[in-house]
Amino acid sequence: MTAVDVAWQGLDDETRLDVASLDFADEGGFVATGRQSTETWRVQWDLVVDARWRTKFVTLDAEGYAPISPETDDVSRETADEGGWREPVWQRHLNLWRRDDGARSLWRWEGDGSGDAPGWLAPLGMEDGMELLLSDAVDVDLGGCPVTNTMPIRRLGVDAAGVGERPITTAWVRLPDLAVMPSPQVYSSGPQALTEAMTVLDPRVFSVVHYRSATRDVSVDLTVDDHGLVLTYPDLAARVDVP
Repeated sequence: MTAVDVAWQGLDDETRLDVASLDFADEGGFVATGRQSTETWRVQWDLVVDARWRTKFVTLDAEGYAPISPETDDVSRETADEGGWREPVWQRHLNLWRRDDGARSLWRWEGDGSGDAPGWLAPLGMEDGMELLLSDAVDVDLGGCPVTNTMPIRRLGVDAAGVGERPITTAWVRLPDLAVMPSPQVYSSGPQALTEAMTVLDPRVFSVVHYRSATRDVSVDLTVDDHGLVLTYPDLAARVDVP
């Protein structure tokens, strides 16, 4: 068992911070717990990944806060400034698990919510019929959280040189509303010359992996360490010291 603590700062949103603690099993897979937070919400999660780098179970707890404003009372303001958390105005909980159903995946979920949720939050969980669209998916993908890139990177072996495009579908969980939907993606080894250059520039870099979304305008080269954990995800997040 190898324990690793990591953190990422948002590049598209500097107020977003992801932190995670992972226990990698010697035979493959890991158990992890983490948190994604911004100024107005946070999501705490726990994730179990099997020895074949496939998701078994994830549980998430989200809560949102009223924005800090000139009218905010002094106690709440001081607590926020010190890195504390204000009383939530809304909360959501989601359990999402996957099991093998022959050659397919069977995804199931349960969840609930409370409080005064803002109108921009999508409905919690999966819409009717989503299980069929996710039957090829073996990965959960937590929106904006680089931890969940590790499973396809390790399972597909794209952190080695010369691996061509490998298309997959993930069960993408949008944060913080905890809506679940399919996300077609493609992984491959990154350019070898770029890997060699980045390894010289940053000794933490083990390889470069290319990632692109099959439905969105995202196509990036990810630097990853020897655990398959992302170091830099262009325009999204970069590794920082654990707070």
